Amino acid sequence: MYLMRMLGTLLCFSPILSVLLEQQRSPVWLLLLSANAFVWPTVAFLRARRAVTPKTQEYQHLVLDAAAGGFWIATIALCSLPSVVIATILVCDRLSAGGIKLMRKALLAMMAAFLVTWLAQGMPFRPQVSVTTLYATLPLIAIYILALSLLTNAISGQLSRKTRELERIAMTDPFLDIANRRLLELRIHNELSKLTDSCHSSALMFIDIDNFKEANDRFGHKAGDTLLVAVSDILRYVTRDNGTPARLGGDEFVVLLPNTSAEEASAIARTIMDRAAQVRVFPDNALNCTLSIGIACATAQMASVTDWLKAADDALYNAKREGKNRIFAC
Repeated sequence: MYLMRMLGTLLCFSPILSVLLEQQRSPVWLLLLSANAFVWPTVAFLRARRAVTPKTQEYQHLVLDAAAGGFWIATIALCSLPSVVIATILVCDRLSAGGIKLMRKALLAMMAAFLVTWLAQGMPFRPQVSVTTLYATLPLIAIYILALSLLTNAISGQLSRKTRELERIAMTDPFLDIANRRLLELRIHNELSKLTDSCHSSALMFIDIDNFKEANDRFGHKAGDTLLVAVSDILRYVTRDNGTPARLGGDEFVVLLPNTSAEEASAIARTIMDRAAQVRVFPDNALNCTLSIGIACATAQMASVTDWLKAADDALYNAKREGKNRIFAC
């Protein structure tokens, strides 16, 4: 806001000064114009910095800027070119900064300041534009509009990056930084859509940490959280080329493996179990990390996301029923 206000008041200074000199106004008007152009932007900046809510303060400043524009349009006796350019830029700038609501307030402030000033000065009307004023107005038209476009583009880029970041946050588990159920189900749905048009199979792996609750109760939540992080790191590393590891909740993980057969998924599951067995997070290595893994492959006949998840969950249940620390593929 500070830089744009400095630029705007500086560019408005030249055409207004040109008209005032042509009208042979007193030095008081020139001093007032100089204060508006060179002092006001810094005053507004300092007031906004000290405000409890700088955004609200800046909106008030934008309305005051518009009122100042109306004042100077009346003072230069409606000299056509600078008046139209200044009014248009002020209105458009407020629209881009605060939408219709701010633009409406600014427009009303501009009109009110214009009417009061114009009536007080006897309603002067000299729309003619000299060559000097014409050339003094051209930088305002070209430079400020270009600067406003660059600023708008920069803000748009920032908003796009923030939007992508928010989408990423909404789709990942905040603690483990892997996919959450929402993202997992979306990718499963996309994978099922691909399967309907092809003959390959894909695998879904349901993983549960054996005896996690008992270990958590025995060694504390900090050790349990460390174990969850270790397992998620393993899943992320082992499936980094093709899979989507996700946390469904608690100690339950799911891995989507596109273009993967049951045999290939079982080999990946074995790698995950071997790496998990090397994890040491409990005091004195009192407990090894073991996993139960259920694998369900989907083909073009798989009906829905829920069906596939249930098939993998049933496979996990069978692995646990057989004694845990098992892989069961169906």
